[in-house]
Amino acid sequence: MDAEDARIAALAAEQFHQHGITATGVETLSRAAKISKRTLYQRFASKEALIVAAYESLDLPVYRMFTEAIEAQLEDPRDQLIAFFIQLEAIVGSPEFRGCPFTNAASELSNPQHPAHAVVRRHKQRIRKWLLTRARAAGAANPEQLSRQLMLVFAGTQSQVLVERSTRAARDARELAAALIDQALS
Repeated sequence: MDAEDARIAALAAEQFHQHGITATGVETLSRAAKISKRTLYQRFASKEALIVAAYESLDLPVYRMFTEAIEAQLEDPRDQLIAFFIQLEAIVGSPEFRGCPFTNAASELSNPQHPAHAVVRRHKQRIRKWLLTRARAAGAANPEQLSRQLMLVFAGTQSQVLVERSTRAARDARELAAALIDQALS
């Protein structure tokens, strides 16, 4: 993907996350990118291809938003797992938080064969692998199970914060995650 395609994909991701995939038409996307619809279709064969590119453009930045600072600041894998949920609390507490863009996309794309679902799964698997690697390094008795449990806490928190319009769920998630981690390491 060249720089112009990346720019358009990032703008599309922003529009999809802000307004929804189905509610965001090609006209809106081309206007946001300051290009014609024709140019948009020349660069991306279809709206579906643009949806895939948009979520691919979010994958690593969102992953790094949760993990990069933690890895740079902490060495202990248990501390990294705890910090992950502290980071989650900070992110969901932002006034701009509108839920996980990947979960939102998965729920909005009703066709399970839509190619963007593979991007969503890859993103979620990348995060779970990060959790799994730290669970193993910390010495969890069953790191696979712990990583699945932590992933459920992570995903559930993002949804519950939207429903409640409160960060209380994130505080509860941090405490629950710490309890799960401590139990798995004892």
